[in-house]
Amino acid sequence: MGKETLVKRIVFGVLFLVVVIGCLMHPVALLLFSVFLALALSHEFYRMTVSPCYRKEEILVMVAMAATLVLFYTLPVRWLWLGLLPVIGAWICQLFDGAEGHAFETEPYFPLIYILPMPLSLLRLSLVQEAFTWRLTLGLFVIIWCCDVGAYCLGMLFGQRPTSRKLFPALSPKKSWIGVVGGTAFAFLGGWAVWAVWGGEVLPLRHWIVLALIASVFGVLGDLFESLIKRHAGVKDAGRLIPGHGGLMDRFDDALFVLPVATVYLLTIQILG
Repeated sequence: MGKETLVKRIVFGVLFLVVVIGCLMHPVALLLFSVFLALALSHEFYRMTVSPCYRKEEILVMVAMAATLVLFYTLPVRWLWLGLLPVIGAWICQLFDGAEGHAFETEPYFPLIYILPMPLSLLRLSLVQEAFTWRLTLGLFVIIWCCDVGAYCLGMLFGQRPTSRKLFPALSPKKSWIGVVGGTAFAFLGGWAVWAVWGGEVLPLRHWIVLALIASVFGVLGDLFESLIKRHAGVKDAGRLIPGHGGLMDRFDDALFVLPVATVYLLTIQILG
């Protein structure tokens, strides 16, 4: 990596962190950020995987995702069914288009399963006992970022030797088991630091440690799944939105898996209310 590329990566990485943290601090900004994430991630996914013949269906699915997020955050749950209307419209479009030219192995509805749960979880995590808080969402992102940094640093330092055991060479030749160990260690350190600085007001230390474990395990799975998608599409990066970093999916691949699982865990132990 050249000096100019490294500087660009650092500068835009810092700007990315500032924007994300700023959006987590206010409920309206968080809602807008969640809608943007759902639409931008879906757009990147569609450009990598789905046939152009599905343009109308793609747009309607993205409208459904945006509507679901807004309804979820602003109205009672009983109105959430309205988010299904654009999806029904997409089904009707397929019927009128007919079967010819459609590649049914790449249906445009997969983002409803793969992408939508993450921004929905982001909104739900901001409500602890029905009161808005940024502490839980920011804490989870800090743990995820610490996990990424630990995996990258130890993986690059010790995981690229000829004798190093690779994690999943068929999908990602550079990912190593030592990187997974480094990411897990940094995630636990991040969880402890979040608890010590501000997270103790929201969760006891044991729950932050469990969240760090969730980030370590499901972050790796999210990363590998995105590698599977990119390998299928034959691309290096999911997009070019963030110079030096690729697309949004390259930055949120682990969060796509981590946030929904963390939300289920916190709902199960009745922390969120």
